[in-house]
This record gives sequence, structure tokens and C-alpha cells, in this order.
Amino acid sequence: MQRADILGARTFAMRVWLDPDRMAALNISPTQVRQALAANNFLAALGRSKGAYIQVNLTADTNLSRVEEFNRLVVRHREGTIIRLGDIADVVLGAEDYDTEVRFTGQTAVFMGIWPLPNANSLDVIKGVRAEMASIERDLPTGLQARVAYDATDYIASSICEVLKTLGDTLLIVVVVIFLFLGSFRSVLIPVVAIPVSLVGAVFLMQAFGFTVNILTLLAIVLSVGLVVDDAIVVVENVERHLGEGKSPLDAALMGARELVGPVIAMTITLAAVYLPIGLQGGLTGSLFREFVFTLAGAVTISGVVALTLSPAMCAKLLKPGSGERGLAGRISRDFKRLRNAYGRLLASTLSARPAVYSVWLVISLVTIPMFIMSAKELAPTEDQGVIFGILDAAANSTLDQNSHFASAVNEVYRSIPETDFTFQVTFPSSGFAGMKAI
Repeated sequence: MQRADILGARTFAMRVWLDPDRMAALNISPTQVRQALAANNFLAALGRSKGAYIQVNLTADTNLSRVEEFNRLVVRHREGTIIRLGDIADVVLGAEDYDTEVRFTGQTAVFMGIWPLPNANSLDVIKGVRAEMASIERDLPTGLQARVAYDATDYIASSICEVLKTLGDTLLIVVVVIFLFLGSFRSVLIPVVAIPVSLVGAVFLMQAFGFTVNILTLLAIVLSVGLVVDDAIVVVENVERHLGEGKSPLDAALMGARELVGPVIAMTITLAAVYLPIGLQGGLTGSLFREFVFTLAGAVTISGVVALTLSPAMCAKLLKPGSGERGLAGRISRDFKRLRNAYGRLLASTLSARPAVYSVWLVISLVTIPMFIMSAKELAPTEDQGVIFGILDAAANSTLDQNSHFASAVNEVYRSIPETDFTFQVTFPSSGFAGMKAI
């Protein structure tokens, strides 16, 4: 934690409100009052008194602590006449500062703002805050309540939960799609195993680079789920092709892996080259997306290694000759052959009219330029975080009482929204801010 700011604190202080009329009638100046207060706020050691068997330390303590003591304070003593502070002023026990008004859902409160360090984990900080809050609540007197008003990590935690949920959905969809296209549980198992192995490797690279598990790195892992299986699927299909030609599983796996060394490396480098330039940029964009880019590129690189090592070894053990020609796998293979033949006929007829194809391609390419220019641009999309902040900007000569009136009106507007959970306000003489947290 970097620091903790206390807003709205009411540190006890003795308030002395001078009466100008009484002071003028008694010929007392503010300077005399100040000198009397300073003279009666003194603490010093005078020495000690020592006897035969005991000694006592002597101190001079003129410090005043109660209202009655301040009222009896002598301001002037002349010709038998004593003028005390209570004769020319009203003394009350109040607060040291009245320049801040803090309210929580319309009630007077005291806020503590926690500022984490730039390199701190916000989730760890809020865990420590909540643990400390539990101990504070136990020591509060009757009638006082304490709670965490605004927690900025709620949005972070909910976003991470949504990303983890999306990761699970992505894994399920990828497995189902692979099965529907390969048709064999043995064939599906090989690229499915490549997913966790590649993701574990990506997490290892994250730790090596000093990255944390955050929204961007989790987003990279979600996106990489659909990319890390490509190389393994290509290897499985090539090995099955050799098995169909009558080769043994071991020979088919070795030959299929050797044939795909160059293509798999090219695919891996191509995918990594698409993302890496973003992470090498400077400024805010590079700093924001560096973890996302390197995590995604690392997962893709690990998947290429897995496709050339683990996937062929699994193919040699799991795949059997002729398994791709029976059952669901055989039916899918025959359907793909028909689809391939139909696509070939369509492609041949399309290429026979090349001038029209080139014309359409040229028009689409030219239209892309103005569409890109006219498109709205932003660094990141605005998301609903369930909180609204408002700034109160007043004149330089305004007072706290004046701004409190407008702050109360703002609070009423916030409370009129049915989705409001609570509101919080901090008002100063010339400024302030307020917020509303949704349910």
C-alpha cells in the first residue's frame, strides 16, 4: 500500500470564538488572548526534589484540556481585576478542521482512501484491507458502522471470472468442433492434449517475463485456445493420410512429422509475427498490450513445438490403420471429399471470369480506405463498471455551506435511480466529488 488518506476526520480541538464587543469594552486585543494561550501551553522539567530516602521529579505542566479550564484562563490581571477567557469568548470542544464534509448515502461519515503501489496487486491489497476492516469493526463503539464503500477491484474480479468462464466455454467449443470434423475420439485426443500443454507453457513464459494473471493475459490465453490446436490437427491429418497408404503407425508418424517441419515452423512464425509488432511499440499502446502480445505469441510458439514432438508420438500410439475409413470418421471423410470436389468446381468457374473477380477485388480494396478513415477510433472500448463519478466545481470564493446545498441535490438525483446501492460524497469549500454505486 502506498498511502491511506483520511477524509472527513474530526480531530478534537478546543475552539475559542472571540466576542469583539466584549473585547472592545474590556480593552482586550486578540494578541493578548494569543499570548495567554501560548503561555498556558507549556511543559518542561524543573528538576527534582531529593530527600534522605526518596526523590521526586518536578515538572511544570500548564497544558489545558477541558472547557472549564480554558474558561478560567486569565487573560489580564490588573489592579485586582481579573479578566478570564470565558468573559470575552465562547469556548467549545469541536473539530480541528471544518473545511471538509463527507457523506455516505446522505449520512455523515469518515472515509479512508487506500492508494496501492504502482507495482502492487490490487486484489492482494483489497484482501488486506478487508482483513483489517474486520478488526476495526470489532473495536467500533455502539452505533457506528464500517464498510468498504467503493471497491475498484470488484470490476477486476468480475472481469477475471467472466474471462475464466469464457475460457471454459472456448475449450468445450473447440473440442466439440474438432470431434465433429475428425470424427474419432482417438484423433480428437491428440490436439486436445496439445491445448493444456501449450497453455502451461504460456504460463511458464508469463512467469519468466514477469507478467501477472490479469485481464490482458487471460484474454491472450482465451484467444490462443483456438490457435494452439491448428498445428496438431495438421499433423494428425497428415499422419492419417500415411496410414491410409498402408504405412505402420510409427512410420506414418515419423514421415508425417518430417514433412511438416517446415510448414509448422512457418505457421508458428507467421502467427507470432502478426502480434509481436504491437508489443514492441512504444507509448501507451505498447505498454498496454505488451503482456497480451507476448503471452499469445508464447502460446503459439509452444504449440508449434508440441505439434512436432508430442503430437507425432501420440499419433504413433493412438492412431490405427483404417480407423479413419469407418464409422463417423469415414462418413465425415467422404462428406469432405464431396465438399472439396464442389469447391473445386466453383473455384474453376470463378477463375474463368478473372476480369470480374479482379474488378470486385479492386472495388472492395478501394472502399476499405474511406471506411477505415470514417470509422470511430478509441484506445479501448468503454465498459460499464457499475459506478458513476461526478465532480463538483464551484467558485473560488464559495463556502462549504453553499456547496453542501448543491451536493445534497446531487445526492437526491443519485438516490432517485432505482438501481442505486449507495452514494458517497466528499465536499470542499470550492470543489468536491461524488459517486453512485449500482446494485
